[in-house]
Amino acid sequence: MATENPIHAPPFRILERTPPAVRTAIALLLVGGGIGFLFALLSDADRAWRAYHFNWLYWTSIAQGAVIFAAVVAIARGVWARAIRRIALSFVAFLPVALVLFLPILFGARSIFPWIEHPVPGKDVYLNVPFLAVRDLVALGAVMVLSILFAYWSIRPDAGLVRDRVPERLRGLYDRLTRDWRGQQQEEEKAHRKISRIAPALALVYAVGFGFLAWDLVMSLEPHWFSTLIGPYFFMAAVLGGIAATGVLTIIYRGRLGLTEVIDPPQFHDLGKLTFGFCIFWAYLFWSQYLVIWYGKLPWEQEFMIHRLQQPYAPLAVLVFFALFVLPFFGLLGVRPKKTPAILGLFAVIVLVGLWFERYMLVYPSLYQEAEHLVFGWQELVTALPFAGLLIASIMWFATRFPILQVWLNPTDREILGSSAEPPGEVVTAE
Repeated sequence: MATENPIHAPPFRILERTPPAVRTAIALLLVGGGIGFLFALLSDADRAWRAYHFNWLYWTSIAQGAVIFAAVVAIARGVWARAIRRIALSFVAFLPVALVLFLPILFGARSIFPWIEHPVPGKDVYLNVPFLAVRDLVALGAVMVLSILFAYWSIRPDAGLVRDRVPERLRGLYDRLTRDWRGQQQEEEKAHRKISRIAPALALVYAVGFGFLAWDLVMSLEPHWFSTLIGPYFFMAAVLGGIAATGVLTIIYRGRLGLTEVIDPPQFHDLGKLTFGFCIFWAYLFWSQYLVIWYGKLPWEQEFMIHRLQQPYAPLAVLVFFALFVLPFFGLLGVRPKKTPAILGLFAVIVLVGLWFERYMLVYPSLYQEAEHLVFGWQELVTALPFAGLLIASIMWFATRFPILQVWLNPTDREILGSSAEPPGEVVTAE
């Protein structure tokens, strides 16, 4: 991985305000999507709630996956990501919104979960709405709280560095962020200790919590089917989405905010390698799930794959496989595509679109098993719009309050940077 010269600290950047074009886009997404969802509810309430369900899974996955990416970078002492880790962390602002948006799923549960109308003998103790609500809200709440704590201790040292330069509108916020300030060096050391404890805990709680979400919100849609791999498959695909979303946002910030000297080709190369690697890992998990089911030839296991690999869903299954593995695998081979923002951004967008259809495929074939035609149309598309608007609004809320780039260095990072024999910010690779 590339390293960065500690002498040249990233510039201090806080957006003064959300750009007018972005504000307009957010308003159109929220209003247009909200009206569209109401029409979907009036035309077919069951389908509208199912569209809401899979969209919630998707948008929550990429936001939480980006925060987990930032946490994993901290665990691995990824100094190369100093210029982009705060960009990944900015997705934390959407997590409280996602927690609130989970509540309507409980309201529309009768349209989503087949075991409500047709209880499964022996599983009704686990598969009931009150118990599902409690365990999933606890899981989401635990991951969200740890994510916010991780974000707080990542931001606090920078708040002390820049609090005298922030706009007047942020003075109160920065006074609260730097309460009981003990000096820059002490605060950086304390933040480093806190992050070293919180980041591993966050990763573990995320794996367990999103494993429960996979069981409850995906696996239970076919109550007689079970898989021990669905949890890892679900939450690792979310990390892939988080990395891809971080790549897209990094490219946008680099171009719009004049950060070309800070976010350079080595950082894109590393992001490209991670995107490439996680696409392969996604294919590995998919193949591991498929191979075990195919080899076992057990009817109650095969039904999940059969519903997705036969008409009308077979073409979409192929599209998902190409978008999440084949296209990024061949498109990001070699060094140059990974270092080129336009190419990396293109394949990151392909991954994000592929993951949206992948979340669709986790839900719809289970609920429309006898469909003669693909159940996909304007209802699914318009339901995605308010989620997109809220995610963009959350990211803008973060960007207008906190430094977009991390300025402070923890002691371990300083030691790594100071002892590296590799020229800062450069890697030597064969083209």
